[in-house]
Amino acid sequence: MHDSIDLSDSNPRDSGFSLIEMIGVLAIIAILAVVIIPKVFATIGSSRVTSAASSLTALKTAAADFNGKYGNIPTTNANSRIDDLLMTSGYLENRFTVKIGTPPANPAVAGAAWTYAAGVWTAAGGASQAAQSRVICLTSNANPPSTANGANYQLDGATNLPAGSLVISAVLVNVTGTQARQLSLLMDGDALSAPDVVSADNGGKVVYAAPNAQGLTTAYVYLAQQ
Repeated sequence: MHDSIDLSDSNPRDSGFSLIEMIGVLAIIAILAVVIIPKVFATIGSSRVTSAASSLTALKTAAADFNGKYGNIPTTNANSRIDDLLMTSGYLENRFTVKIGTPPANPAVAGAAWTYAAGVWTAAGGASQAAQSRVICLTSNANPPSTANGANYQLDGATNLPAGSLVISAVLVNVTGTQARQLSLLMDGDALSAPDVVSADNGGKVVYAAPNAQGLTTAYVYLAQQ
């Protein structure tokens, strides 16, 4: 009579992971998360800034096309927007919006309505657009670019725009200091950008005041002058 063979697991340890092994796995996951997640968010943030720069290029082209047909672009007030004018005249399909800064209201706050008569574009009605990213046109002044709110730029870092110029600018409301500086570096390079994310920027095409206590500022981007 043959002895029976015990096929049961002779290892007294239960199958599966031990507590120490599980802690090790969780520790590795936590380390990877600390390393990878910030890089993912940084990449997303950079892509949004790059997208904003592309939108600005499209705006500049639309403004040049408008100017080629109608002549000077009219100045704006608190309620009117040049991007609404470019839409009305058929040079833009949509309002200027970017994925950085304050998102547009839903529904959008209506700006002044543009009409064309006797060779002149005029705007009437609407509500304040101050809380929204937009495109403006102002008569130049000699204020420091970071406080001129789109009416002056020192494109070479030192020289104001000519007196009496019509200055077309994109306004990006409540962007972070990091986003503003990234956009400046992309469009102006290091020499004409703020040295850090907490300082004002007065040089080049992208200018802004020092971010507030919440780390936010409104950036003004030079598009053209007439």
